[in-house]
Amino acid sequence: MSVILGVNHQFLYPGAMTDAETHTRTLQKAAELRDVAALDCWMWPEPRRAEEERRVLRDSGKKINYNIGDRPMDEPCFPASPDASRRRRTLEIYLREIGYALNVGAKKIVLGSGPDVPEDRPGAKERFAEFLMRLGKELPEDVTLALEPTDRTIDKHFLFGPAAETAEFIREMRANGLPNLGMLLDMGHVPIMGETLSSAVQGAAETLVHVHLGNCVVKNPQSPFYGDKHVAWGAVDSEYGEKEAAEFLRLLNQAGYFQKEDCTVSFEMRPIEGLSPEESLRAFVGVWEKSMPGLPVSKE
Repeated sequence: MSVILGVNHQFLYPGAMTDAETHTRTLQKAAELRDVAALDCWMWPEPRRAEEERRVLRDSGKKINYNIGDRPMDEPCFPASPDASRRRRTLEIYLREIGYALNVGAKKIVLGSGPDVPEDRPGAKERFAEFLMRLGKELPEDVTLALEPTDRTIDKHFLFGPAAETAEFIREMRANGLPNLGMLLDMGHVPIMGETLSSAVQGAAETLVHVHLGNCVVKNPQSPFYGDKHVAWGAVDSEYGEKEAAEFLRLLNQAGYFQKEDCTVSFEMRPIEGLSPEESLRAFVGVWEKSMPGLPVSKE
């Protein structure tokens, strides 16, 4: 058993977030990376381009952790919206993305909870639960949905939320008929959720099914990278460097995550200032190797 190391395509190559040609070109580059065995990614939702990218991913030999979320050409997603028509439109987008995910053989599908509804959070959670149950009907038993909590007050303003609260929701969903739901804990979201690395890992507990290694800026609201922008470790005004990365990995190891079957860990950060994406990834992997010597890892 070994940890499957991956990287998030759109943050390693930030131009891929908004430009179709850049998305396809850099996805090909990501598929050829030798430092990782998995890609956290999504396909550009235009039929011809999606087919081209599907071939890239299927031919890559890499494990795909497929990310569902807002796309440049779509209405922003709102799974727990009080407006039934808005929820239906979001469902159509998510079902399209699940189709793409299954078409490239993804076994983990990552999604967020979408916007918070502070004035009626219990009602929003009920609507989101119904939304997830509908998605679950489309999934084979061996495909996991990974719910990724983030902030409620700084940047994303999402429904979930603190790690322990998210974990409790996941346990309820599992008990009510969605056993293949788990949590993705993103290191870079921990400060903007108002948590510590220790409290977040303890809160996620046994619901953890995927991990992102990352960083964020919260000290300087004037920074263009304030909030959930996935800066590299050690970036100006950021929260985490190599020391904190090592501590997070130690906590995950202590919690038993690295002993789980199908254990996936992906770097989700922008390139280090002054380095290329590929050089940055090698530096990120170097931090892993220095922090976790002797731990079996799949990198290609």
